[in-house]
Amino acid sequence: MGKIRLLTDEVASQVAAGEVVERPASIVKELVENSIDAGARRITVEFARGGCQLIRVTDDGSGMDREDAILCLERHATSKIRSAEDLALVSTMGFRGEALPSIASVSRFNLSTRTREGGTGTEIKMAGGKMESVSDSGVAPGTEVEVSSLFFNVPARKKFLRGEETEAAHVISQMQSLAVAHPEVTMTLVREGRCLWKAGGTSDLGVRLVDLFGADFMRRLTALESTEECGIKLEGYLSKPGEGRPDRDQQFVVLNRRVVQCPAVFRALREAYGDALPRGRHPLGVLRISMDPLAFDCNVHPAKREVRLHRPDVLKQAVYLCGRRMLDNLNSSTRSPATERPVRAAEIPLPESSSIDVPHHPSRSFASPPQMEFPVPDLNISEPSEEPFRIIGPLGAHWIILEGKDGLVLLDVRAASERILFENLRKDAASGNAASQNLLLPSIVDLTPKDAVWISENLRALELAGFHLEPFGGDSFKVEAIPACLALSDIRDALLDVCLTLRSTGLVGSSQPVVDALIRSVSRFASSNGFQYGESRAMHLVRELLKCELPYACPQGRPTLIQWSFSELERKFGR
Repeated sequence: MGKIRLLTDEVASQVAAGEVVERPASIVKELVENSIDAGARRITVEFARGGCQLIRVTDDGSGMDREDAILCLERHATSKIRSAEDLALVSTMGFRGEALPSIASVSRFNLSTRTREGGTGTEIKMAGGKMESVSDSGVAPGTEVEVSSLFFNVPARKKFLRGEETEAAHVISQMQSLAVAHPEVTMTLVREGRCLWKAGGTSDLGVRLVDLFGADFMRRLTALESTEECGIKLEGYLSKPGEGRPDRDQQFVVLNRRVVQCPAVFRALREAYGDALPRGRHPLGVLRISMDPLAFDCNVHPAKREVRLHRPDVLKQAVYLCGRRMLDNLNSSTRSPATERPVRAAEIPLPESSSIDVPHHPSRSFASPPQMEFPVPDLNISEPSEEPFRIIGPLGAHWIILEGKDGLVLLDVRAASERILFENLRKDAASGNAASQNLLLPSIVDLTPKDAVWISENLRALELAGFHLEPFGGDSFKVEAIPACLALSDIRDALLDVCLTLRSTGLVGSSQPVVDALIRSVSRFASSNGFQYGESRAMHLVRELLKCELPYACPQGRPTLIQWSFSELERKFGR
């Protein structure tokens, strides 16, 4: 007798449930999306004990007659597709016909539904995938699905669920995502009989965000101009510079009305913010993307949470440009002639730090300062009549101690050098006068095929940044000149660092975002060469930093200056 056997329908449904029903929040997602597909304008979700005891979803959608109500609980029964070709054009939230039978197979399941035209509704009760009864019901038009005793018949699955609070948090987060993606639908969330929130249907996404996250959240965002890049429409809200989180919990990417996980978009957004956010933090907000359904596949994940893009580079470029445009508009609108004067120390929004204690080194003498060799451009700019800080001396190999009128300030030499270089190089590139250092003898640099492709596609942008190179056969390039600030750098390492930056952006050509990414890489790499400490050089560094548009952070988002106020220092010494 052979070893291979067909699974029973009951086991097959439980296997499918393992893919669709990851946790209670997965059930909420599937049921609410079915309600949206049914044209519901009002949806109420109730849950108890993190969703393990009860999930009830009630809507005012189109409802079903008895025949459809029974058929919808069969595997792969759906009203949304008819052929394989329909998969490429699917615009509904659900379409596989797996959700309801999968959910019913691992719970006690009750479906009550009625069409608007029908006088009598239908109620179906199931337990563990087995139908117990079908009867008439006096339910209002629409559909109500009640799921209780989740995983009662598969305890091995239940033990992998997290605690009640954790599962409840996932349900709430899932409902927020659904509410963000469909602001036109009135949604109510009830936990243990208590209404957590109710968001009225609206055509204004901003109103929906206030309903869900509060007015303070909205104050941290700015509206995107509705734009279209490469056939992709982009709109929504993104956070202002400096406003971010260490995770993406409040970053929503809505692709054709579906909240998705899309690494290409995440990377493009973070790259667009660049130095507007510290490293390790992500922008907040909602980015709504509308594009041709043929350009992506939402059928690659059982829960349809992830998508596969046919041309990820096109979407990345559109998102990057949209983000940069918003930030550039913010920067230009907040600047005025008054801000063009030299910035005073008291005007810099210095990050406070009360958790860092400056160590005492009795053996260290400022008479023999450590070697710091970070480059600072010599611009011969007129000196201010009043110094903003008093130089106290170097600290370790990376910092300079300053005294300002409000307290003690620690300056990160490398971060400050990066900021100064970045802004100066950006101005030079914009004027077409990027300073280059000609090599005595051209250098031949060999690259990998992938790196060579990226370099080839960005030769014009490299020239604007101060590089002069040309193909030299195969994957090699002849470098004749490099940015002047890289004169002390290893040419190949510098080029590879630039190449890595280019690849991370996903952009090609000579547009401003590409040039900015290159300059950011050049300034970071050049600043690793070091700075020879001297009091006059240190003061020059401070002056040049305070002339920058964004003096408080390097192009990567790290702080350049940290301040301890005199009152804070007095508290630390118990005064």
